[in-house]
Parts: sequence; C-alpha cells; structure tokens
Amino acid sequence: MTIQPLDFFGEVMLRRGVLSPERLDAVYAVQKERGGDLRELIINTNAADENAVAQALADEAGVPFLDKINVDAIPVALTSRLPITYAKQHRLLVLDEPGDFVKIAVADPFDINAIDDIRALFGCPVQVFVAGGDRLFDAINRVYERVEQGGGELQASNASQEEDEGGDDLIDAGDDEAPLIRWVNKLFFQAVKDRASDIHIEPEEREVIVRFRIDGNLYVVRRANKQFMSSIVARIKIMSGLNIAEKRLPQDGRIALKIAGNSIDVRVSTIPTSRGSERIVMRLLLKTTVLLSLSDLGFSQRDFGLMSHLITRPDGIILVTGPTGSGKTTTLYACLNKINQPDINILTAEDPVEYEIGGIHQVHVQAKIGLTFASALRAFLRQDPDVVMVGEIRDKETVDIAINASLTGHLVLSTLHTNDAPGAITRMVDMGVEPFLIRSSVIGILAQRLVRMLCPHCKEPGVATPYELQQLGIDAERTRYRRARRLSPRYLPHDVDYTPVGTEEGEQVQVFRAKGCEKCLGTGYKGRRGIYELMLMDDAIGPLVLRNADAQTIKRAALTQGMDTLRDDGARKVLLGLTTVEEVLAATQEDIIIE
Repeated sequence: MTIQPLDFFGEVMLRRGVLSPERLDAVYAVQKERGGDLRELIINTNAADENAVAQALADEAGVPFLDKINVDAIPVALTSRLPITYAKQHRLLVLDEPGDFVKIAVADPFDINAIDDIRALFGCPVQVFVAGGDRLFDAINRVYERVEQGGGELQASNASQEEDEGGDDLIDAGDDEAPLIRWVNKLFFQAVKDRASDIHIEPEEREVIVRFRIDGNLYVVRRANKQFMSSIVARIKIMSGLNIAEKRLPQDGRIALKIAGNSIDVRVSTIPTSRGSERIVMRLLLKTTVLLSLSDLGFSQRDFGLMSHLITRPDGIILVTGPTGSGKTTTLYACLNKINQPDINILTAEDPVEYEIGGIHQVHVQAKIGLTFASALRAFLRQDPDVVMVGEIRDKETVDIAINASLTGHLVLSTLHTNDAPGAITRMVDMGVEPFLIRSSVIGILAQRLVRMLCPHCKEPGVATPYELQQLGIDAERTRYRRARRLSPRYLPHDVDYTPVGTEEGEQVQVFRAKGCEKCLGTGYKGRRGIYELMLMDDAIGPLVLRNADAQTIKRAALTQGMDTLRDDGARKVLLGLTTVEEVLAATQEDIIIE
C-alpha cells in the first residue's frame, strides 16, 4: 500500500518523537476542520518547535541540519541564477558551489522535484541541508536583497531603456523581487510599449542578446552577461509552466500577462542550441487589440467589392495564401467579422486562437491529443455549420474534408503557404487533389504580403527614379499607371489621386521616403498593411485548372481578366503615399510578361 505524503510526514514526527499520538490526532482534527498544510499547522498550533520538525526531517532523510545560515557568505552571482519566486515557493536557498557540486538548504528534503530542478539548472550533483522554514524564508529575503543591491550586471546596455515608467509593478512584481525578475518584467513592458510582435532571447558566445520584431523587422534592444542566460531561461520557463529541468528538447508554453491595462497572451517556444543554452522566442498577442474590419485592410475598390461578394456565397472555398507572418489570419478574421450574424453558424479551428470573437465558436487545435485540423473539421460537419474556417490546410486529409464540406453546401475559409494566388492551384494538385474537384470547390484565392507603412509624422516627399518607375509599372510621360508587362496599358485606378510632378526635364512621379523620428523609433515606418492579389475561379481560369495548366499560364489568364498582382497593389499604395518603393520591391517579385 502506498503511503500518502501526509501520512508519511505524520509517521516521521511520531517515529522521531517530535509529536505524541494524541497531539498528532489533534493536529489532524484541526486540518480536517480548517484545511492547510500539516507541517504549517504543527508549527502554528505550537504542537512542536520548528527546529525540532526540521531536525526530524533531516534525520529521516539522512542529511545535515543547519541551525544557522550565514547569509553574508552566500555568493550573489550564484543565488541570482534562481528566481526568488521559485526559491520562496519551495523554501529553497542555494548556498555555495565549492567544486563540482552545489550546496542547497531546503525546508523539505523530500521535495525531490525541486532538488532535481537545481541539479538540472546547475548541471552538477546537489548536497542537501535542512533548515527551519521561517529561518530559511528570512535568509531568502536577506540574500536576494543583496542580489538586488549588486545586480547591476543585468541592466540593459542602453540606460534609457530602463526608464520604463511603472514597469516594475506592471506584472504584479512585489517589492522583494530580484533584479532578474524585474529585468524580465521590464522586457515585456518595453515590448508592448514598442509595439513588438515577438521577443527573441538568444545566447551568444559572451553575452545574451534580446531582439524585438517590430513591424516585421528585428532590432537588438538589450544585452546581458552570458552567465545570466540560464537564470533568464529558468524564469521564463517558470512563468510559462515549462519544465526547467528539461534542456534537451524543444518546449512550448504560454504566459498570461496584464500590462498597463492590456491583457497579453504570450506564446513561448524554447529550443536547445549548440552554444549549450536554450534559445527563447515569445509571440505577443494583445487580447485588447481591435479586430480589423474588411474595409480597414487596405483593399483596392475592385478587390474589396469582390471579397465582399465572395464571403456572402453559400458554399465554396476561399483560400488566403502567403508566407508565415503575412497577415492571413487577420484577413480571415475580418471576413468572419463582416458576415457574423445571429442567423449564421460559424465554426473555426485554429492554432492558436489569436482573437476571440463573440458569436463565433472557436476551437484550439491540439495535435498532442489528436485534435488536428482534419479531425476538428470532420467534427464541425456534425455541428450544422454555415461557415467553417480552418486555420491552415497542411495535408491531403484536411483539404479533402474541406472540399467535401464546400460541395455539400458550406462556405470554407482557410490558408495555404504559396508565393502567389495561382500557385495555390498547383499546390493543391501536388497534395493529390483532382483538378476537377479544385474547379468545383474553390471560388477565390487571395495572396497577400505585409509592407511597412510610412510614419505620418516624418515621411518626406521625393521623386521616383526611372528604375523604380519601371519596376512598379508607372509611366510618368503619359501620366498613367501602366502595367509595362501587360498587353495593353491601363489608367490608374480611380481610387488613387495621382498627380505627376512637373519639372524642367519633364513630368516625374512624386513618392514619399522614410525619414525617422521619435514616434516611429527612428525607423521611418509605423505599422504594417497588406498588399493583395485576388484571383477568381471564373470561366477563364476554370478550363486551365481542368487541363492541369502551370501557375504561370493561369496567372497570364488572370491578368487578362483584370487581376491586380501584389506589385500592382503595392504600386497603388506607393502612389497613395502609404509606403515606399523599397518596401514593395522587397516584398514582391517582378510580374510576368505577356507576349
């Protein structure tokens, strides 16, 4: 019969003569009435002296008992490797590392998990000492107070980055928190303040580098001494509920934070590296972010009208394509938000659920327990849906179920990873889908990219070079927006106010350049917006799909039907003064030439 921990502790107290059977029964009665930890009840009810309890546990475990803890002799750098919250939670203090082992003091020598964590954190054997709980708690506070006074090495290299107003108490950090914890807390605060979407914590040979991804680009924002990397990793692992003892395998977790009134959902990913430390990437999702509407995404009038029509269709598949981080999920949410009505049953399968939308029933896919996109989609069909959104089509099984759903009267929205809209057709064929099924089910494919928008406070006017005009397909001499790679030129769409700039050398095109100011952190850009390429499955495209034509042939046919390419839409936003030529050219490829 397995002895429960509570019974085991009571037996130890009896066997070591700390408590009589009568006193132990009295403590059990108090525990049954009030609840709580048996050890604390023994001490709080004065049933036994705390040192006597600690001595009995030390004797039972066969480890030394510490009557006194010399706080001044404990190395500060050694203690700072363990977060204070973890030390207090487990009543555990790192004392010394005299050689190839580490000494620790604990209140409970049978807390095997905590001892194993220390062994894994320091990578060496552990020598355990037992001390009284209150004495140990007081020593923890005094030691970490010394850590705070000598913790300058953890400060960021840029002093101005430490001047985050109110950063210390934004994540419920107490006054007694160690510099390591405040450093991590301020990191989150700064990330939200700088509008970062991701935080990268990377071990280098001699230092720790922290980078923020802001508007799609990575920037180095902080540095720390390499010796603190393991402590930073341990702190973040504790916050995200990960196993701090596991360093050999990747781990995923999440942290719920509240910063300056904003609820933040942090997705944490750790991987082992060849440098001996783990690398951490955290994705920040603001739950309070306002959900964009379809009209806020930056569609041209043509594409906005077509998308508004497609999402009101009773059946069919609408695919949004593009690389990771191109805003596909945001576009799908905007579509769902537009058609979200009480008389429409909308179900989504996502990984993860980034925004919670009232009136829409969302499922978080968890492959570890067998809840995949395919299994969720199969279950959705028994829930009487009108509209189904699948976060991503990754395999043949998922695409087959999506096609069957569309052919049986459901509107299906999903994403694919392809370079452009026509490429989605060949991608589905590569997955084993018959061309006639693609022709019968797919009604529209939207490719997109994200480009940085110019900061409205510091952007400055300029003149496009002939090379830039050629790449964007703009003809300044004829004052028109011309697709140089098309059969026939077309005038600029009427939703763009296009006015050439007259010069002595002839007419030139005014564009805007990035400059940089305090409001945009000196980058010249603030925020991102999509550029789009919408292809319909019409009578020109359908026969080509049935003949299994290549993507270039399909794209030529779509262009003759009036499709705007990604670069076309980017050129439109350049002329509107929203972004720069450099951004569009970097995000798109040159369009094909129609002979």
